Amino acid sequence: MSGDGLGRILSGAVLAGGAGRRLGIDKAGLVVNGAPVLTELLALLDGFCPEVVVAIGERRPLPFPGVARLVEDLFPGMGPLAGIHAALSAIHREACLILACDMPFVRRELIAIMRERMRPGRAVVFEIGGYIEPFPGIYPRSLLARLEESLRRGDLGVQAFLRRVPAVVLPEAVARGVDPGLISFTNLNTPEDIPREGKCA
Repeated sequence: MSGDGLGRILSGAVLAGGAGRRLGIDKAGLVVNGAPVLTELLALLDGFCPEVVVAIGERRPLPFPGVARLVEDLFPGMGPLAGIHAALSAIHREACLILACDMPFVRRELIAIMRERMRPGRAVVFEIGGYIEPFPGIYPRSLLARLEESLRRGDLGVQAFLRRVPAVVLPEAVARGVDPGLISFTNLNTPEDIPREGKCA
């Protein structure tokens, strides 16, 4: 766990609420190269955050029980924006570093840069190919009211939300400096996306 000031104000969360319809399994059960992706991501977060939660959407059994405190969506069935809201509602620190459970290749160096660029009251995300990548992302708890407002009116796009709120948007060149192939932003959405030596639990 980080012992510096930034670490003390930063919690961590993995969003694991996706049903994985295209993947064919619960995404929380992904295993790549013999390692459960969810537990690997939690270990990564533990290196930066003294508090880590898993936002699971609606409560259900997980393939890897007991890995972290589980939090349910307060706005069920409303996608990743609801997962961000649930995570921020559950943590006790000023901001939350959020990963998605279908992104197994997030680089530690990328997270370190994001943490260095933190500013009070601002999200920290990357823009890759003109698209704002919501994850990995750092979200301050000060966004809770605006998240709830968006959820209540059914405006569920995370990228659109990030364009409306205060944010530090880091350019692609910064990401490529530590992750030349941008593998940190790889999502596993279909069975074909999983590396050949990987499998699903």
